[in-house]
Amino acid sequence: MRSNQIRAAGGTLLKPTRSGRPDAREDEGGPLRSTTVEGLEQEVDALRRALEAEQSEIASMSATFGELFMRNSCEEYLLQLERRIQVIENRNVEIVHWRIENAEDVRSRFQKGEYLASPEFSACGLGGFCFHFYPRGDDFCEEGYCSVYFHLPQDTKVRRTLFVGRQRHGPVEAESLTNIGVSEMCVLSNQIDKETGSVVIGVEDLQVLSSPHLVETRTKLHLVS
Repeated sequence: MRSNQIRAAGGTLLKPTRSGRPDAREDEGGPLRSTTVEGLEQEVDALRRALEAEQSEIASMSATFGELFMRNSCEEYLLQLERRIQVIENRNVEIVHWRIENAEDVRSRFQKGEYLASPEFSACGLGGFCFHFYPRGDDFCEEGYCSVYFHLPQDTKVRRTLFVGRQRHGPVEAESLTNIGVSEMCVLSNQIDKETGSVVIGVEDLQVLSSPHLVETRTKLHLVS
């Protein structure tokens, strides 16, 4: 009678499969399956710990970003408040001087059509003014002349007199897009102070005729208690 068992080397009995070949796997409840399940559980546990660490790091980064956002918001608010205070403090300013030191050296560093911008400033209860000075002139002026432009806040109309050194232009009315400057203002070398080497550019007799950006002023207060 043919045996259903096959004896392997060393005397181990192997149970044949349906195909008649011996199957060396342990049964479903054997040590091999237990080892595999334990390995999977360890991997899942490691992944869970890694996920928790990632979530903790994300929470920490979110808190840091929140603090930075709050800090930037506070700084922006303080900057706006400072500008507002400057506008109020300068509400009676009608003359602005912008001194440029070493004017000849400045002129030598610029090409025709290039300009030097002044810091933005406030005057007459309005912020957002600035000068653009072309030491060698803009693209339209004759050689040897300098150009000056006085930029206004949007939708603003003023009366002003521009000057470079002793040279004046005005008074004229100017708006955001018209009469904002003078292409052939003067010959720069004639207006440079011989002692200091500087030149003063500016505006005088400045009056704001209309603007939606004017700071509000009050002459009466109503108190209720």
